[in-house]
Amino acid sequence: MSIEAVRELAQRHPDLRFAIEYKPREPRNRMTFSSAARTLLAIEEMDVPNVGILLDFGHSLYGLESPADAAQMIMARDKLYAIDVNDNFRGWDDDMVVGSIHLVETFEFFHTLAQANWQGVWQLDQFPFRENAVEAARAGIEVIRTIWHALQILDTDALADAQARQDALAAQRIARAALLSAQLDGR
Repeated sequence: MSIEAVRELAQRHPDLRFAIEYKPREPRNRMTFSSAARTLLAIEEMDVPNVGILLDFGHSLYGLESPADAAQMIMARDKLYAIDVNDNFRGWDDDMVVGSIHLVETFEFFHTLAQANWQGVWQLDQFPFRENAVEAARAGIEVIRTIWHALQILDTDALADAQARQDALAAQRIARAALLSAQLDGR
């Protein structure tokens, strides 16, 4: 039913782009669009050119995906329309400040987007319950700026070499060096 409904909507409005924001589950509900792969298969079945995906970093974590892998899979099919960035503990859609828990995975996610020269919409999707909302937004933006600076100083040749050798420890050292240097530069 969901596939047919989105198809019909997209066909009626071919001048608009529709982005599906998949999510593994809600309380007491099963989601039709629950993962990157299931959503891509549904979009393929819809067979309309104007439906894509809004990839929520936190939903990907919550669904036990690698957000960077999900982004690569979606971009390979030219269906990444937008991203939401936040963080969580993987057990719920907490919408925490970017990089609160999964800083290295967030860095990997942005590195994947940068390597693909992705130029879509980026949105901060945080929901601070106890924190000051403005300060939480500033903190998320600061993390994103630090990651952006780290991407500029990342030794991509050394990283590619470590990846080719499947040397996870070297890759971690290279990513960590870029992140820590960017943080120190940002003081």
